[in-house]
Amino acid sequence: MYKLIFIDADNTLFDFREAQENAMKKTFEDFDYFEKEGNEEEFGKIKEDYKIINSKLWRELEKGEIKEEELKILRFERLFEKNSLKYNTKIFSEKYLERLSEGSFLLEGAEELCKYLSEKYRIIIITNGIKKVQIPRIENSKINKYIEETVVSEDVGISKPNIGIFQYALDLANKKNKVTKQEIIMIGDSQIADIQGGINFGIDTCWVNLKNQQENEDIKAKYTVKSYKELYNFL
Repeated sequence: MYKLIFIDADNTLFDFREAQENAMKKTFEDFDYFEKEGNEEEFGKIKEDYKIINSKLWRELEKGEIKEEELKILRFERLFEKNSLKYNTKIFSEKYLERLSEGSFLLEGAEELCKYLSEKYRIIIITNGIKKVQIPRIENSKINKYIEETVVSEDVGISKPNIGIFQYALDLANKKNKVTKQEIIMIGDSQIADIQGGINFGIDTCWVNLKNQQENEDIKAKYTVKSYKELYNFL
């Protein structure tokens, strides 16, 4: 019987797409981008370019090929180069992170799910991300009261799927009440970061495939669900 739930944040509980698009638009507004005629139309292309660049870099981070500090700057360096933009990369990145930290957009049903789970289990969020972005988003959300701890990869210095971040979360949990790996389940939307990471650590896993992603058949979670409602069947 499970006693502790490890759960991912973005695209599992939080709508990261909405947070990202909101932060991007506000940051470009902060830099007066939209004052120039025609830039509104160009912004659509910039957003799509950013998503592609950012996703590629996060995959590199998961593989341990780059660090969070590099990711913060590289994504805008590449975006600006591709779109001939002349902003200061470091300053722009800092403003973007500030705006992103304001984006506490929960997926529909996430609040009810966390309330339900918290009545039966302890909950720890494990998220790959930047501390000054993730912590405010979680603390300012309606689910914060249901979460025991939040573990952020930048703070730990290790990213999922590295088993070290799962061990860090378990050590944190054990400071309050001891649990075994057999009493833990990892819930998340990423087959590599969440599911493979959980499997490698030796705990049960549940793949939350809300967006009907193509399945990597080499990575087998104990459970696979396509809606929050399905979680209630076994948790």
